[in-house]
Amino acid sequence: MKIQLIFFILLFWVTVLPAKKKYPEYGSLDLRRECREGNGRCKNQCHENEIRIAYCIRPGTHCCLQQ
Repeated sequence: MKIQLIFFILLFWVTVLPAKKKYPEYGSLDLRRECREGNGRCKNQCHENEIRIAYCIRPGTHCCLQQ
């Protein structure tokens, strides 16, 4: 069991940590801010006169734009 734990930590250290250093822009996108900059609002449901274009922070909230 200890060998598996050491192997997992080593695998994480070799793969994930260098990727985070090499590509810091991935995984750090604030979709809520991107929605506001695009003149949208994060809501649970969009009205009939709004267009849903993406998810905000969690999958239950949508970025709604006025038509």
